[in-house]
Amino acid sequence: MYTEKKDKLAAVFSYLGWVFWIIALIIRNKGDELSRRHLGQGFVLAIAGTITGVMTRFHGLIGFAGDILSLAVVILSVMGIAQALKGRYEPLPVVGDFAQL
Repeated sequence: MYTEKKDKLAAVFSYLGWVFWIIALIIRNKGDELSRRHLGQGFVLAIAGTITGVMTRFHGLIGFAGDILSLAVVILSVMGIAQALKGRYEPLPVVGDFAQL
């Protein structure tokens, strides 16, 4: 499957947080399926990252759960980046079900 470097870059950027997600949204080719799907998953992970960031500010069980979920967000982001670099798309566990852009 041929994908332009710009589309792979947009797919990778979609997993790096809000600022890079917006950059990816701007630079991608509108008709590219790869970047569109990775943008969807990146969006879900960015929301999850924001929520877990707020959770880690609390003490006790909520803060601990936020730490664990933050680790899960990082692991899923790395998995998504690996798929994007290969030029492939496979839905991430849990996230792939919610990511429909």
